[in-house]
Amino acid sequence: MTPTQFDALAQLLRLRAGPQQAAARLVLVDGLAPADAARQAGVSLSALGNTLRACKRGLTLARLACGPRVEGAAQVTALRACTAP
Repeated sequence: MTPTQFDALAQLLRLRAGPQQAAARLVLVDGLAPADAARQAGVSLSALGNTLRACKRGLTLARLACGPRVEGAAQVTALRACTAP
């Protein structure tokens, strides 16, 4: 996941800024293992697990809302349609 995608997800899910969000970013953007990210951010592995589950659930719902997965140019068109105001 890119930093921009994570920022959008955090905004969509209304994740509070703080150590749990920072730990989730370390996992989803930087590729750290959850245990390492939790230790580095100073949160419990359990709390980070809850945040990561919320992120996964949010991603799943966003994909369902946007429709079926498409590839190439059709994917760009579908993403534009999904994000249009």
